[in-house]
Amino acid sequence: MEERGAVTLSARERQERLGIALTCMLGTLLFFMSFWLAYHQLTDLPSADLQGHLRFAKELTKVTVFRELLTGDDRMWHLLVKVLHWLGMSWNYAGAGATAAAITAAYAVFCALLRRELPHLNRLAVPVGALTLCLAGPIYMPWYSETIYRGQDSPNIWHSPTQIMVRPFALLAFYLTVRIYRRWRAAEGYPQRAYASRGEAALCTALITLSVWGKPCYFQVIVPALGVLLLIDLVRSRGKSFLFAVKMAAAYVPGALLTAMKFFESFFVESETSGIGMEIAPFAVWSHNSNSILISVLLLLAFPLFVILIDWKRFFRSVQGQLALLTLAMGAAMKALLAEIGSRRYHGNFGWGYIMAVVIVWFVTFCHFLDLMTGDRLTGRRYRVAAWVGWTLLALHLLSGIVYYCILASTNTMC
Repeated sequence: MEERGAVTLSARERQERLGIALTCMLGTLLFFMSFWLAYHQLTDLPSADLQGHLRFAKELTKVTVFRELLTGDDRMWHLLVKVLHWLGMSWNYAGAGATAAAITAAYAVFCALLRRELPHLNRLAVPVGALTLCLAGPIYMPWYSETIYRGQDSPNIWHSPTQIMVRPFALLAFYLTVRIYRRWRAAEGYPQRAYASRGEAALCTALITLSVWGKPCYFQVIVPALGVLLLIDLVRSRGKSFLFAVKMAAAYVPGALLTAMKFFESFFVESETSGIGMEIAPFAVWSHNSNSILISVLLLLAFPLFVILIDWKRFFRSVQGQLALLTLAMGAAMKALLAEIGSRRYHGNFGWGYIMAVVIVWFVTFCHFLDLMTGDRLTGRRYRVAAWVGWTLLALHLLSGIVYYCILASTNTMC
């Protein structure tokens, strides 16, 4: 204990204060990094997605905003840009500011969730861990692929404002779903104990709906994944989970209606931004940019796969582990099987759900790894092997993500 005047601070309290300072500093750093990169794309990369979406933001009116929100169109980023421009910012600054704000919001969500999932974790490690999750990318092997992102995908996307916008809402929605599901299992199947209050149910519905307004990529993978998990528990509990399944499904009804309208508008109503249909084309789009799908997946998920391997029994028994892997499986199936018809065939728009699932798997496995490294489940040689390999893989992912950022920020190419 250290006494200064009339104030006595414990070591935990000092650590907490230092953690707050480091969180703010790293968050500010990430905001300016994100702002600079987005502004660079808006001013120097004529083919960047950000410039196309900025044009959509400029075209928004009160009538079109109302219509597109009602039809589930992913216009949350565009609306935020419009508001910032209305407040006096130039279009490019508004676009960069909205993008940086969404990325920093994801960082703040990572910080909050890490603290909740790992309350014993050193408070200085929380912001460092959150920043790592915001920067990590697929492991870069230039002799395999000249590009870092294209072909491999990444848990951190720097060029798609709609994907960036949906991430904080999707993470919160996933965490709340897991928390509700955990509570139901802990209460021995009594559905009335699953939700702590009506406010929690309303919050779950609101987060899911907001994620659809941002981009329906999270919704399109979480719904089938959650459906499979509910069906498994329905069989395992011999029907006791039926009422709980109905309550969970009810939270997703508004998002389902918005997603259905978005799907209809995208594939059955011709416009500048829609395709002319969809088809089943196994691996046609995925293999277009990837020299080897298997190697690309390993480069993207080397660290998460290792974490699952070293403690697979505990991981597969947890709600978050089961739901994260089911979400990844659904995203991979959509990316592998579906393709748009026409000029947008190789844009990979059915792969956004897979990328969102990768974000979730990265977060869940990262928490699991930190728990293993700071707990007593692994000891002796097993711990040393897990630590050496795990930290090395994580460092490779982090360094590759930093290289990816630096290349984007210093050149006029999209890698």
